[in-house]
Amino acid sequence: MNLKEVLKNSQLPLVETEILLAAVLNQDRSFINSFPETILTKLQEKDITGFITQRSFSEPIPYILGFKEFYGLKFLVNKSVLIPRPETEKLVEEILAYCLKQKNQNLTVVDVGTGSGCIAITLAVKNPKLNIIATDISPQALEVATKNSRLHQVENRIKFIQSDLLEKVSSKLDIIAANLPYISTTNWEKLPKEIKNFEPKLALDSGKTTMLLYKKLFKQAAKKLNSAGAIFYEIDGDINQVSVADLAETLPE
Repeated sequence: MNLKEVLKNSQLPLVETEILLAAVLNQDRSFINSFPETILTKLQEKDITGFITQRSFSEPIPYILGFKEFYGLKFLVNKSVLIPRPETEKLVEEILAYCLKQKNQNLTVVDVGTGSGCIAITLAVKNPKLNIIATDISPQALEVATKNSRLHQVENRIKFIQSDLLEKVSSKLDIIAANLPYISTTNWEKLPKEIKNFEPKLALDSGKTTMLLYKKLFKQAAKKLNSAGAIFYEIDGDINQVSVADLAETLPE
């Protein structure tokens, strides 16, 4: 079987088949269009057939391939962690820009609900002066995040803690980064299959209300965040910044 035949026979959108083929071949997608007559080995045939089958059942491509690119970096992912979204890159941008404006460059940052570690690790790679803590309530997620920290050679610069938000964080903090679950249980049930059936509910379902976990985080932050510190958080695709002075006003009902 050659590449042209795979593309012709696949029931997936063309771009998805090309992405999966490129992964199987360990080539760029441009290779597929440039050399469509390339014959697959038996092992490659088996792999692409399996990948196409998985995708036909709505399994997200990052879980099939085992990785997702975020902020130009490659992150290992599995069903224990949320797939990093492009929108969250904006959160990282905002934090990096904020850090550059501070007189004290040796800031302590905590990434709450770190998941794959994409926020904490990207911050560590892009700003070596930061002291970084990453928390998650899930030991499986922390295992993935730790592997990613080793992949990007920043494992000695990030302290991973299994914690319910900031509960076990004893350090005084300059910055809190959070991309917590903000989808109510009712709305979670309405999500597309590719999200609801594969991504961890723990990382998506906020409970009865969308801001439940953020309200809990803000209350904890009031005791742990330095007076000049700030919280950067993502909700429904929006990035928001909150200072200690603003905490009381930002606790929605």
